[in-house]
Amino acid sequence: MKKLMCISDIHGNIDCLKKALDRFSQEKADKLIILGDFSGYGFLSSSDFEVAEILNNMAGSIIAVKGNCDSQRADDLFNFALPYTRDISFNNITITITHGHIYNRNNLPESCGKIFISGHSHIGSLEKIGKNIIANPGSISKPRGGTKKSYIIIDDTYIVLKSLEGDIIKKINILD
Repeated sequence: MKKLMCISDIHGNIDCLKKALDRFSQEKADKLIILGDFSGYGFLSSSDFEVAEILNNMAGSIIAVKGNCDSQRADDLFNFALPYTRDISFNNITITITHGHIYNRNNLPESCGKIFISGHSHIGSLEKIGKNIIANPGSISKPRGGTKKSYIIIDDTYIVLKSLEGDIIKKINILD
């Protein structure tokens, strides 16, 4: 893997998902990390099935976790695993990903990677705390707190928070 893109909180919004997937293509990312809340708020709708169909067509490129709004039925909709938390290795760096309703910047898991990424708050953020980088891609569909629809890119050198239009919001060197 040379480049990762991370999104969260789709909430069944097909237009925003398609825009995020356009960004995925334009960024030339190798894997798409999705931090849960694929569906609306606790119930399945027709757009949720469309989200599943779109994402299942690219299942080999997806690393995902389940969000608090993803019903038990979400496990049956997707062709990829949906644990609540997982660690991935990227260029010899451990990245811990989770939705954010169990673990978050104020409650890190006991064994946490150098980079910790969670969603849930719908507020994009990127900060270095000690030797760790704590990140939240925000929401691609329903940003809160005056933030923009956003996502995260991780490459060999940087982790970057970007608006859904591709503008850089904040950038941190992951090698420091």
